[in-house]
Amino acid sequence: MKRCDAQQEHFGPLLGYCDHQMMKLMVRKLRGYDVSPMQCRTLTFLYEQQGDVTQKNLQEFLRVKPPTVNGIVERLEEKHLLTRSVSPGDGRCKLLHLTEEGRCFYQEFIAITEEVHRQAEQGFTREEVKLLQSLLMRVAENLSRETEETHT
Repeated sequence: MKRCDAQQEHFGPLLGYCDHQMMKLMVRKLRGYDVSPMQCRTLTFLYEQQGDVTQKNLQEFLRVKPPTVNGIVERLEEKHLLTRSVSPGDGRCKLLHLTEEGRCFYQEFIAITEEVHRQAEQGFTREEVKLLQSLLMRVAENLSRETEETHT
């Protein structure tokens, strides 16, 4: 097993390594389902919104370009996990809805996600997990503040 050098002065590479390892494990566990992690994020977003979601809403959530969202939606439609319809209020707007199959898959996917998180949190107390989450949120806020300032 390869390990990331934990003795590095900066923790950025370690965060990247942890993210990579979690994604590798998710991809391996999802292999039999023929869905990508990005498609799973899409299904999760639709499930959690519990209502009309536009492709534009999804694009903003995923932070990707319109052609990328279109490709994700098309593949999920082909798998019968979501449907796309024209908004009655604005014919230019596409509304996305989970199908029954999509809702069922979401339940299976959440179980897999929880399993991966349990594995990552193994050996941590609940307090340590909360502390880690709090620290990572501070890092994310520090970095997003800088990137948002440069884009406005």
